[in-house]
Amino acid sequence: MVSFDVVYLLTKVPVVDSLTLLSHHFEDDVFTLFKHLLTSTYFCFDDQFYEQTDGIGKDSPLSPVIANFFMEKFEKKAI
Repeated sequence: MVSFDVVYLLTKVPVVDSLTLLSHHFEDDVFTLFKHLLTSTYFCFDDQFYEQTDGIGKDSPLSPVIANFFMEKFEKKAI
């Protein structure tokens, strides 16, 4: 029996690998939306704006779905 306990999953999901995986499962128009979602994440900290360069944003409703796609691939590869 194996248990995978992932801490801070959303910020650890690699964007490039996720985009590659999503490109195999979705048509071009939907993939373009995913690409925009994953490559244009901004946040404000201490009155300064930053762009998130890796990992997926926590506030997006699609983030858990993308993380599940990535973890499914990871688990299949690990097992």
